Amino acid sequence: MPDDNRFAGLSEAVDDEPADEEPASAAVEYDETDAPESSTEADTDGASSEPETEPEPSDPSAFAFDETTKKTVYVRQETLDALEDARVLVDAQLRTNHDVRDLTGREFYDAVFRLAAADTDGLVEEIRTERDD
Repeated sequence: MPDDNRFAGLSEAVDDEPADEEPASAAVEYDETDAPESSTEADTDGASSEPETEPEPSDPSAFAFDETTKKTVYVRQETLDALEDARVLVDAQLRTNHDVRDLTGREFYDAVFRLAAADTDGLVEEIRTERDD
């Protein structure tokens, strides 16, 4: 095996972060690790610009991966840990109480963002509370 690192300098080559952006504790890209590389850009209302497709028969999720857009978000590590704990609890409740299995990451994170988007007053209060602390 060669001693040279074939990935050396890769971070500089793909660094697309604006220089004036504030550093964050954790950068998370929400997507499925085993999903295809392509994604469909979403319109501003969240609808896909492509015709809606039915999930593959082997894909039990509420929507197909092709309907998603990959987006990087910055959160603190403790927030990310709490969200991952919530995902496990939601998965267990779906299985136990509703016989819904195979929760995908895209379903979970889409629901999280839809809930946040629907409760802007709650978001305002949460941000104000964090700023006051």
